Amino acid sequence: MTTPPSDRPPDRPVDRPGDRPGDRPAARGVTRLARNPARGGDEARLTIRVDFGGHGALGPGKIRLLELIGAQGSISAAGRAMGMSYRRAWLLVDSLNQAFRAPVVSTQHGGPGGGGAQLTAAGQALVDRYRAMETALEAAAAQHLAAFAAALSDGPPTLSEPDPDLEDEA
Repeated sequence: MTTPPSDRPPDRPVDRPGDRPGDRPAARGVTRLARNPARGGDEARLTIRVDFGGHGALGPGKIRLLELIGAQGSISAAGRAMGMSYRRAWLLVDSLNQAFRAPVVSTQHGGPGGGGAQLTAAGQALVDRYRAMETALEAAAAQHLAAFAAALSDGPPTLSEPDPDLEDEA
């Protein structure tokens, strides 16, 4: 059961059926610290999320799911590869199929040969456009990301215990 919008905490994400998309400001993208073992250090990278208002959003997770469906021919296998249930993967695919004019994934029901799924031409175009946008934005932001990375501390972030003496002053 969905909590009525007026009773919902303001920081809860809006991504469940029945929620109103206008209840939360749209995210434009997030810069986060990524640990890349191949490079041996910290780097700043750009993560892109495209919000479509009432039609949902598209980000790296859904794009990766589409890529895996294209490679493996199965929603179930793609979901497993990402550590999610078939139901969650299917709901994400269904939300994308409903958001766009043409379906991005087509499915075949099981039978003697089993079922399957494949990216449609529209789905492959969506993945290609997202990856092209990602490449262009990373190139455009490279100088800024390098400046962020250069400003990072030498050690990894650590959590420290609060000082009990300072808590008494609050």
